[in-house]
Amino acid sequence: MMSEGFQVDPLDNELAEAVRALVAGQEHQDEILGVVSRGISSLDATVSSAQSEIAALQGDLDATVAELRNVAHSVRVVDNSISQLREQFTEFTERYAKDQVRAAAEAELARLTLDWQSRFEQRRRTRALAHSLVHTLTRDAVERGVVDVAAVEACAAERLLMEPSYWLAPAVVALAARHRGEAQRARRAVSHAYSLDAAKSNLFFALTCSRLGEFKEAARRMDQYLRSIDSYALDEDFQIVLDAVACRELGDDAHAYAQLAMKRWAGQLDLANGDGGPDPVADHLWELRNRLPADAFPELGQLCATEWDRFRRGWELASVPVAALDYLQRQFPPEPADWSESGTYAEGALGALIDRYDEEEQALDHRMEYLHRVIDHGGDVDAARRSVNADDDARKPTDLRTLLVNAVFAPRSVLLGNEARRLVLRTLWPRVLGAAEECADRARHLLPSELAIGTDEWSSVVPADPSTNVDAEPLVAQLAGAIEERTGRRVDAVRLNRTRLWGAGVLTLMAGVLAFIMAAGVTRVICACLSLGFAGWAAYEWRRVPVRRRELRTEGSGLARRHVRTLRLGLRQREKFFGVWNDHLHGSGRLRAWGTETWREEELT
Repeated sequence: MMSEGFQVDPLDNELAEAVRALVAGQEHQDEILGVVSRGISSLDATVSSAQSEIAALQGDLDATVAELRNVAHSVRVVDNSISQLREQFTEFTERYAKDQVRAAAEAELARLTLDWQSRFEQRRRTRALAHSLVHTLTRDAVERGVVDVAAVEACAAERLLMEPSYWLAPAVVALAARHRGEAQRARRAVSHAYSLDAAKSNLFFALTCSRLGEFKEAARRMDQYLRSIDSYALDEDFQIVLDAVACRELGDDAHAYAQLAMKRWAGQLDLANGDGGPDPVADHLWELRNRLPADAFPELGQLCATEWDRFRRGWELASVPVAALDYLQRQFPPEPADWSESGTYAEGALGALIDRYDEEEQALDHRMEYLHRVIDHGGDVDAARRSVNADDDARKPTDLRTLLVNAVFAPRSVLLGNEARRLVLRTLWPRVLGAAEECADRARHLLPSELAIGTDEWSSVVPADPSTNVDAEPLVAQLAGAIEERTGRRVDAVRLNRTRLWGAGVLTLMAGVLAFIMAAGVTRVICACLSLGFAGWAAYEWRRVPVRRRELRTEGSGLARRHVRTLRLGLRQREKFFGVWNDHLHGSGRLRAWGTETWREEELT
């Protein structure tokens, strides 16, 4: 009855439906949250498991890294060991190769030594006999009968029979024949020696005769020797012989013959050189000149800027004869000849000539010397070759031109004594004097008669002769007037620019009016600033002209003082510069007088 009589409101139904839906949604949400919670729990378990696995992997990774580090260290150790082993192997290989080269050199040297002894042992005995026969004590022993002449002749004949192609063997026979007094046999032996080697035979007999006191014969032999040698290939023997001849160890005649031969050679060299080739004497004299420092005579250089380089060259050319005279006086002082060591050069030359090898001996000796160097350097072929080449360059023959020039101008590069160098200077003296006078003539040609001096504003001409007095005051007045006139023109060129002045004034007024009528703000400030700027411009234009004119006058005054000072100093330097130049021009005459006096004293010695 109640159900029938109770009516439910539709809104209540909707509300109930909504509540039921809300409750159902809440239950569904709880289900979802439960599923999510279970999923999170499962995920948490999975993450925990993954973390455990990651931790295990991290441990494995750390172990692997440690093992890799150990492996890398082992690899480095092995690599270092391999590098050391490679270096040791390379060193061993090189040392083994050098040992092989050294062993081969020792074997070849032993073989060549046996070959040398079998081929040239007789020559060693011939040289020993020659050393004995040229000694003055041997001659005295033969003359006193201490030594049997027949024994000497037998020994000499044996040498000729054992070495018939060696020039020293018949030379020894000739000496033995002379000791026995057999002139005809001695002449035949000398002819035989000449047929084998004329140059060495002539030199040998010349030096032998000088030792035995036969200076006439020594001079004749020396003249033949000088005629037979090649002036383009002079060895060490010639330098020693030249020392002996210059010291008159072979007599005065040999000294005269040597002078004539060297003059003849020098003349032939001049003809062969031609006119277009370089002149080493002139080049050396130019190097001896008095060099003018770059900062010398600075004021004169400013006044003569356009011609200064030419003047400098002329001044240095004029100094060549003076510098040459100073050099020659230092190198060849007027000291009396000292013959206290007479005979030493001739003895050295004779000993070197007897001991000198022939071409076939030199080839074999050069090879043996190279093998010795290879052994000394432990099988290093390159080092041995460099050492041998250095010695070969030192022993290389030189030409006469180089010898003559170096004997005078580069004494340290030749093996000549003072007397030999003096003999060379006498040979070259005409060329030395001619080159010095040529420099003096060129300097005289460059010497001006008048000197053009000037600056950017002024120029003038003064005498170059230092003996001529030049009054500086008129030139100073001209220079000061020229500078003052130039300064006046520059001052007059500075004028007031009325257009800019009036423009600046008008702009100042306009900007001031705008700043007065404008309302307060940014625009008014800008106009006021512009007015002040234009006013400053007008003031600058008004003051610019007098300031600039005052600056130009001050600059002109300073320029005048500097140029006047330069002019006064330059005129004083003119006297010194051209005075020294003119004095140097007389140096060639003093050089000629020194040469005349030196050779006259030498002829009287």
